[in-house]
Amino acid sequence: MLPVQDYISHFIKMWEASSEELPHFQKAYTKEEKLKHQENFDAFQGKLKDLQNVRNVQRLKKDPAKSFFPVFKNFLQNVFDFEAGHLEIILSEDFKGVSKDFFYKARAFGPELKPENIYQGMRNVWIMNGLQLMVQVPIKITPSVFAYSMIYPYSDNFLDDPEIEHSEKLQFSERFNKRLNGHKLPAINFTEEQLFRLIAMFEDEFPRESFPNVYESLYAIQQGQTNSLKMNRQNGISDAEICSICFEKGGASVLADGYLVAGKLTREQEQALFGYGVYLQLLDDIQDVKEDSLAFTHTMFSCLPEAELGKFVNKTIHFGRVALKELECFDTPNMNDFLGLMNRSIETMIIESVGLNHSWFDKAYLKEIEQFSPLHFSYVRKKRKQSKSQRFTMFQKYFNANVQEVEVS
Repeated sequence: MLPVQDYISHFIKMWEASSEELPHFQKAYTKEEKLKHQENFDAFQGKLKDLQNVRNVQRLKKDPAKSFFPVFKNFLQNVFDFEAGHLEIILSEDFKGVSKDFFYKARAFGPELKPENIYQGMRNVWIMNGLQLMVQVPIKITPSVFAYSMIYPYSDNFLDDPEIEHSEKLQFSERFNKRLNGHKLPAINFTEEQLFRLIAMFEDEFPRESFPNVYESLYAIQQGQTNSLKMNRQNGISDAEICSICFEKGGASVLADGYLVAGKLTREQEQALFGYGVYLQLLDDIQDVKEDSLAFTHTMFSCLPEAELGKFVNKTIHFGRVALKELECFDTPNMNDFLGLMNRSIETMIIESVGLNHSWFDKAYLKEIEQFSPLHFSYVRKKRKQSKSQRFTMFQKYFNANVQEVEVS
């Protein structure tokens, strides 16, 4: 058995020791600098819109290196101030082809999936590609990278669907656990059929007798997801239980990512990846505070009073900086650049989330944290829907163009 409870305890102690004071950031932005960054953002949106016409979508599909990546590099560099070492990783040749490869594989496996479902899985692909870089294996869509990333569109959406009865979700989790443990069960619905096919991909790449911890990690994430169902019910769950469940779900998810990339890990590497997953879960809770509250989902963040939310954000950033340092146990070239990229990306998303969810925070904290955003919060809110719509429209047109190509071929 993987020592999941030991990892939960370790990171709870780290969390409790983390400061609630405002963190130190590398740069505070003046009003003039924010306005310049906003001009650059507007220019990026204009170029993105231009890429949405039919001719450019076809060109993007054939050669994104010439049409999209230069625009994307300019965006990261001139809007969010990513450093040269960070851009070298993000825009490396190794990373450029994996998204397209995953897209085609996902279309073939699940033609019923919508663009947003495939995009959801692609986000996990990017995390696993980063772990491939850390463990120094080729960056590509392996059977297990594909299968684990596809589990999200199927299992998470089933468990998160408010229209499905809690008892049905528990039955689903129980049967999924049995299949993860090697029991050969007949699928009773289409979702199970697809999930059981994905588990078979794990078994082909990592035979159970040779890689037992791969399956222990999969069981751990499924157990974490099952336990998280407790947070969807108004049953007087304690703050300590919420914290433990949050850490278990997030930590186990990235631990499974690691095992499905590497096959085998040291105890030190297991713990480091678990901490990375906890940090990503805390980010997710900050981003989804509105949705969680409306759905009566108890998270560490959604249950707090307004006066405490800023302290939680501060604590999360302090925690993340310490937790990510444990990833130095991976002997990876340019690890400092990689950790810097991770820190910069997550902290940028956290600060942006504060601006987007401004009504949840007191004005004093908003003013304090906004100085470290390259964009005014009012601008972020104004542009969020438009920019998200543009990105999704481009992805959907790319999606539809490829669907037509698949149907013709």
